[in-house]
Amino acid sequence: MSQQRQQQLLRMELTVSQILREYGKQFTQITDQYSDGHNGRCAIGVMMSYFGWDGTDDFDTAKVLFVALGELKQAGIDEDLLINLNDSGYSFDEIAYYLDRVESQVTY
Repeated sequence: MSQQRQQQLLRMELTVSQILREYGKQFTQITDQYSDGHNGRCAIGVMMSYFGWDGTDDFDTAKVLFVALGELKQAGIDEDLLINLNDSGYSFDEIAYYLDRVESQVTY
């Protein structure tokens, strides 16, 4: 992904559910790992790819994981919940719907 494209995406400020719903369409959903090294991603792997990760295990993986987990934390989403939903067979759209429902029930 080009630097310019990545910066465009970052400026969009999509929610986690929007990223899963829209950006997740580019990938085949997998379980038990962030990426299969090709086009497969889990929910957190989609988040990482949204922030520029290419799905390979390299030096940048930890940095992008840190950014993605920070975004989840800022959104009030527990990473273990996201992992459990993904690995339990929920599709990216179903996870996004679940996150939207939980968010709409939170009172501030």
